[in-house]
Amino acid sequence: MFNVGDTIVYTSCGLCKIDRITKKIFNGEEKEFYILKPLSDAKSTLQVQVNNPLTNIKLKSLLTRKEITEIINEIPNVKPYWIENENERKKIFSEIIRNGERIKILGVMISIIEHSKGLKDKGRKLHACDENYLNDAKKLISEEFSYVLEMTKEDIDLYLKNIIGTKE
Repeated sequence: MFNVGDTIVYTSCGLCKIDRITKKIFNGEEKEFYILKPLSDAKSTLQVQVNNPLTNIKLKSLLTRKEITEIINEIPNVKPYWIENENERKKIFSEIIRNGERIKILGVMISIIEHSKGLKDKGRKLHACDENYLNDAKKLISEEFSYVLEMTKEDIDLYLKNIIGTKE
């Protein structure tokens, strides 16, 4: 369980601060809810049930500097894995982003970027859904990495672009 004041990753929207924990009656039962404030949108508030398997999978502790460094060092070993079947690709990419395993999220980014390069060579563009997955993945990674490493998102994006962009 997280505490009030913790900064966490909520894979549906990015970094959030736990503003408070409240109890409410839901379907006749008293349940606890995290009240989250997204760091990227201070005017928004999210309510997420505590101890709910469907939402808990989306709530992640921030990585440490060491963990992020290990992930960054692992990027050259990540192989793109494009899935030709669009429905299967949507299902898998969505699940990876929802589950929040950062190296796999980077794998999604690498896969989409590599596929995009091939399409560009043919004068074609990415499907909108693939572009959305790429943007969601970039947002999650750059927000967390920049926050933990105390760098700007732009610096993280450029750094990752240089690493990922040079992958063979």
